[in-house]
Amino acid sequence: MKALLRKDFYVMLTQLRGLLLVMLVFSVIPGGTFIPFTFLYTAVLSTASLIALDEQSRWDDLALMLPYSRRQLVASKYVTGWLGIVAALVATVAIQYIWAATGVAALGEGFFTAICLYIAIALVLQAVTVTVIFRFGYVWGRIMIVIAVAAIGGVVGAAAANGSTLSTAATALNRLHPVTYPLLAAALSVATIPISEHGYKVRCEK
Repeated sequence: MKALLRKDFYVMLTQLRGLLLVMLVFSVIPGGTFIPFTFLYTAVLSTASLIALDEQSRWDDLALMLPYSRRQLVASKYVTGWLGIVAALVATVAIQYIWAATGVAALGEGFFTAICLYIAIALVLQAVTVTVIFRFGYVWGRIMIVIAVAAIGGVVGAAAANGSTLSTAATALNRLHPVTYPLLAAALSVATIPISEHGYKVRCEK
């Protein structure tokens, strides 16, 4: 597993430097307006891009000849995404606190709650993205994800238009401690690993 994570780390440094730079820029902007994009870029785009590069280089064919199980190959992408989220969390919180301490931008009252919610959303989207791509491949998986995001956006938009629906959802979230959000999302993410493994097996055997 360590070798797989090291491989993904080297690939990110050599092939995804532009993406890493964008995430860094988002994290240092005062006020926290772009913090959600930092987590989403880290969790979704970086992981999806790594899988796409593996497909283009036919890494899957070589990896199956190495002493790694499909579970390890799949889990390594999840762990890479999780580590990316942790790195984004540390960088973002540290920089925003520096801005607050120097008087550049104040932290809002709901900063901690917002961070917990962003992490939870990032974990869920990463789990969905990886599961779909491992089953259908990067090209078809990306199309399906775009359709799913559009559908979710429509549902959220409809809920926002209906004030009572949005108020009910907000009330339900407020009953939970903010730390619960990422914990539940992490549990969901771990639960999707066997599903991704099965989808990967089905795709490789075609």
